[in-house]
Amino acid sequence: MLRRSPSRPAAPRLLDPILTAWECYDRRRRRIRPARAGSVVGLELRRHRGPDFALGDGATVRRGDLVGELHVDNAHARALATETGWLDGLRIGRGDLAAIARWAARQPASGRPVAYHAAGLLWPLAARVGFSVHRRRRTAWVRLDEWYARWLLGHWSAAGRARLARGRGRLRSADAWISGAGLGQRFGEPSD
Repeated sequence: MLRRSPSRPAAPRLLDPILTAWECYDRRRRRIRPARAGSVVGLELRRHRGPDFALGDGATVRRGDLVGELHVDNAHARALATETGWLDGLRIGRGDLAAIARWAARQPASGRPVAYHAAGLLWPLAARVGFSVHRRRRTAWVRLDEWYARWLLGHWSAAGRARLARGRGRLRSADAWISGAGLGQRFGEPSD
């Protein structure tokens, strides 16, 4: 039986079909496209709506700038974790980031994201590959987003809802950012 903790609320199973349908609808609405064939990372292009801020490498993200929003393909990630293990998913994810860097290098400057952003529970993986990670302000929207992310984790994890009982501390989401130049340096084509 799954232990419930106030820090890790899970959506009732009754909501599974509704939230699954919402996930499919939301991916289409946002026009999230796979980084490449067989990818676990998808890309959404959007305009930055928040305040201006500087990234660690000196790049500035301004209101209205084109930003690449990174999303995990949950169904594919689950299949990989079940069939070949999560390390294979990490390898594919790094290849997906390289594919995005190659795609961005082919775009005209006006069509190239100035930065890439990911928000969610998998921020330790983003930090491991070079993203700068920042805590999210605890707003009602962030709490709802974390509730949904915990549902995703329990729904798509190979361990199912039991996954929510594992780990250290509270499952909190974070924002992860990397500049377009930073993504290109880390994952782009090597230069001779």
